[in-house]
Amino acid sequence: MGLTAAAQAQTDAQRAYTAEMLSQAQSHTNTLAQPPATAVNVGGQIQFRWIFNSRDDSGLVEDTTTGFQTRRTKLDFTGNIINKDWTFRVLSAFDRDGGAAVLEEAWVQYRFGNGWNARWGQFKLPLNREELVSSSRQLAAERSVVNEFFTQDRSQGIELSYDTENMRFVAAFSDGLDSENTDFAGEGLEADYAVTGRFEYKFQGTWSRFADFTSRQGDDFASMLGGAAHWQHNDTPGFTDTDLLQYTADLSLEGDGWNAFGAFVGRYSDMDGAASVNDMGFVIQAGYRFAPETELFARWDALWPDDDRGDDLEDLYNFITVGLNQYYAGHAAKATIDLVWALEETDDLAALGTDPENTGLGLLGSSDDSEIALRLQFQLLF
Repeated sequence: MGLTAAAQAQTDAQRAYTAEMLSQAQSHTNTLAQPPATAVNVGGQIQFRWIFNSRDDSGLVEDTTTGFQTRRTKLDFTGNIINKDWTFRVLSAFDRDGGAAVLEEAWVQYRFGNGWNARWGQFKLPLNREELVSSSRQLAAERSVVNEFFTQDRSQGIELSYDTENMRFVAAFSDGLDSENTDFAGEGLEADYAVTGRFEYKFQGTWSRFADFTSRQGDDFASMLGGAAHWQHNDTPGFTDTDLLQYTADLSLEGDGWNAFGAFVGRYSDMDGAASVNDMGFVIQAGYRFAPETELFARWDALWPDDDRGDDLEDLYNFITVGLNQYYAGHAAKATIDLVWALEETDDLAALGTDPENTGLGLLGSSDDSEIALRLQFQLLF
């Protein structure tokens, strides 16, 4: 095994601690001076980009926008206290527009043994697999548009998990989708109660293989099937009473230098006094390493809005992404170039409840025709 391949293998093994945990190069991890029973690891993530965006007939003076962006800058504190059964994480991120620090995760986990674990605090709900895989371990520079529309993001709650050699199950009771950093009396910003459950069955391979989406040359075949559901209710005075059900199923395949992933996501929203809507989305992506550290990838994701949202919307919104990864030390040092093509009007994303000016995706909206974004990114993990 060459030096670069060995570094990648070591990095991937160290980051298999949890599917959503930021990848950390342990050789560069600083251990703070603590009592003997406590260990604290400090890591981080930097993603720096140059973006080219082109919109058609946007009505602006300039239809082309280019510039640099510090997409993600994060500090990650993980470790254990008392013994290795008690673990914790505090993850903070610095906003790309203004630099303000924001708390992303803060949780404590206890391992009971025999496959059982309990976690409480702020974390990602066990729902969409694309969101559960860390931003540092994606194929493309950014997750899909469909994931941004259906993302569970982070919430505050409690979680119980059970895993065996071939299956695992996670259940959570929380404040609902995308409700991080809210107080318990935050009106309208969180659900009154929410429950989430995810089940995964691994047919072949190890669990660590599914901590990302890539597969190295020489790897054996691995496959995993997953499914999840989420329900929440909100009847806060002054806000529309809402019941929301979200559901998803996904399949992950990996082999000798190749990978494939597909997911279906749906969300049913029943709003008192308003029309109920059932939106759906699809994501299919694949990658192939034609050289040990060089990978081509492509993705198609499509958003299928409910007809009750209005006649002005398209029946289907399609997004095509193609690109290339160059690994220098696994995910710890990686360069990515990709192109995202929105085939339909991005103006309509606002009507769907999605920010049409999503600079994180590289899309700026305000286009009554197709839109493209070229992203060049370098990632460093420490």
